[in-house]
Amino acid sequence: MGMAQQSAGEAAVQATSDDPIFSFAIVADTHLTEDESLSFESSDATGNRLADLYNDLVARVNAMNPAFVVHLGDITDPVPVSSHYVDSAEAFHAASQAFSMPYHLVPGNHDIGEKIHPALPGIDDNVSITKRAIDQYEQHFGRQRYSFEHDGCLFLVINTMLINSGLSGEQEQWDWLEQTLSDNQGKRVFIFAHYPLFLSDRNEPDFYDNIDEPGRSKLIDVLKPHQVEGYYAGHVHNYFYTHLNGMHQFVLPSTGIIRSDYMEFFRSTPTRDTGAFDPSKIGFFWVDVYTDLHVPSFIRSNNDHSHRTHSWNNSGSTVSVDLRIPWCDKVDIPTPWGLEIFERKYVRNDYPLAALWEMGVRDLRVPISDLLEPVVSERVKLLSQLGHRFTVVMFGLPNEERRAALADHAGGIRAVEVVGLFNQWQPFAAPLRNLRESSDFEVYLHAVRPEVEGWNTHHGMHVDLGDEIAWVLSEADLKDAVDGFVFGVRRDMAPFDGYLAAQACLSGTSHKALLHVPSVGMYWSMASNDDVAEKEELARVAEAVMMARALPDLSVVIDNFVELDRGYCSCWGLVDRFYNPKDGSRTVRALHALLPQRLGNLTCQNTSAGRVLSATSDQGKAALLCGSGVAGSGDVSDILAGDVADTQGRLIDLVTGHEIRSDFGTALAERTVGDTPKGPALFLL
Repeated sequence: MGMAQQSAGEAAVQATSDDPIFSFAIVADTHLTEDESLSFESSDATGNRLADLYNDLVARVNAMNPAFVVHLGDITDPVPVSSHYVDSAEAFHAASQAFSMPYHLVPGNHDIGEKIHPALPGIDDNVSITKRAIDQYEQHFGRQRYSFEHDGCLFLVINTMLINSGLSGEQEQWDWLEQTLSDNQGKRVFIFAHYPLFLSDRNEPDFYDNIDEPGRSKLIDVLKPHQVEGYYAGHVHNYFYTHLNGMHQFVLPSTGIIRSDYMEFFRSTPTRDTGAFDPSKIGFFWVDVYTDLHVPSFIRSNNDHSHRTHSWNNSGSTVSVDLRIPWCDKVDIPTPWGLEIFERKYVRNDYPLAALWEMGVRDLRVPISDLLEPVVSERVKLLSQLGHRFTVVMFGLPNEERRAALADHAGGIRAVEVVGLFNQWQPFAAPLRNLRESSDFEVYLHAVRPEVEGWNTHHGMHVDLGDEIAWVLSEADLKDAVDGFVFGVRRDMAPFDGYLAAQACLSGTSHKALLHVPSVGMYWSMASNDDVAEKEELARVAEAVMMARALPDLSVVIDNFVELDRGYCSCWGLVDRFYNPKDGSRTVRALHALLPQRLGNLTCQNTSAGRVLSATSDQGKAALLCGSGVAGSGDVSDILAGDVADTQGRLIDLVTGHEIRSDFGTALAERTVGDTPKGPALFLL
């Protein structure tokens, strides 16, 4: 019995992926010592943990084979006046000899003494940076400032503890920095430092984790004329991203220990040792340098997934992630050093952004209130400049304030969803027509229904409610008022089936569907157990990602960014409450990394081997395998016309990244074996 194939329109299928010119690795804050019981982060559980992590890191970096490695400081834990300083320096060099490529060192405050700050207003021989500490550092680790070049790029290492110190070496460093930049006009420039310029905003107060004024502004002014491409810093042991004057500033997590004061970012109880040993938050950066940009990836210590992507170089269309959970809020961080114990210290949480970039997501959905809140508004504008596109949702017609906000952010807005009851739609028509005609973004109507148990959006129109759809399409006033309508794909319908049904509903009209694929609901699933339920959610996510890539004119929204385990609505989530990747994140990342940037000819079949979505590119055919078979569907042979069954290709487990060579027929047949639910996989013919 043959199965009828469902098809969606064709699209261009030209893949675009260039290899980097070169790559390098960055590590930060190893805090090695010859005796870990002396380390500030020691506990009964550490043992030789930091040294073991560093040895593993060296082996992993060697396997990836970058051009060079940079260490951003706090190389060892003992400070310059410690009797253990020399032995710890020797232990570090002994471990680092295993690197098979050059490694460059940046001084940190543990290596060369603390910066001068309000709680340490002058030079202190036992605590601060001193001429003696500088000499000691240079004796055991090398120069405190220097430059080197690679493939036409200039890399500058600076000593940020010198800034504001008043030591003679401070002015010498300013003179050297300005002269070196002046002598290398036109080159791509990268800065390596221990202290960040700032964490959230260049005008933030001085505190322990940034460069104090007036040195901060002076350094910014010195760098500004030279179009510095990247500024990489450590010290804070957590992830941050900012952008200023065309310069990307990244603050790196540590290779071995998380500053637990920053666990205040998360609405969940931290893991053991107050979150300091979370293996998903330690690791190193891998930086790919291309002809026109560089792309840094965070390589987590517990992640052996071999497929990487990043929103910056993912040029294919991507699924849109709903950011209903706060995604760049500022939190009061109770740092126990400097003046912070007596003050408030508000810092933006950039872990949500890191999670989105790690998945290669470019399209985001936000409420209109994000555009009205100044801090979030500026973040939206920045991400728009970096290539992100936003769908903005609001209840009711936009008032003057909201229209002004839409206009102010128009460059990054892909679409606007206007939510309302059906009986409000007719009065909406004229104002929405005006909004549509005066804007470059698309405008969609989103249906909402009052429910007995509460107020729920239920993600738009539904393909099975024919009377509603017939009424909407019969309303002449709506014909040219909006670009289309939001359709929700209920949990009992597969996403691609929902898309085809929505297209059929709108057939003969000029309207488009904006598709919501919800996973958040009153119950995780009606499945028999949690494993089956999670696999069902993974399958919905994978199918949505495949559709978004193969149908670039279609906006596909998923709502399960962060796992929810509170209140009335729940989901498994792409990431956990700490924004660490779960299987959903790994699935999205793998698909964005593996799928060609351009796909077309999307088709779908339900078979006894599961659900199969196929699309073509100039590189061949990509087949997404979801589920473990559909009751009542045909045999595997139903979709294996001609010689397809014997076609060799790559079979990739999207959750683990593990890959084998197989023929298509065998790959499908194995999914019919056993009772264990199967996770999504990708077969590249």
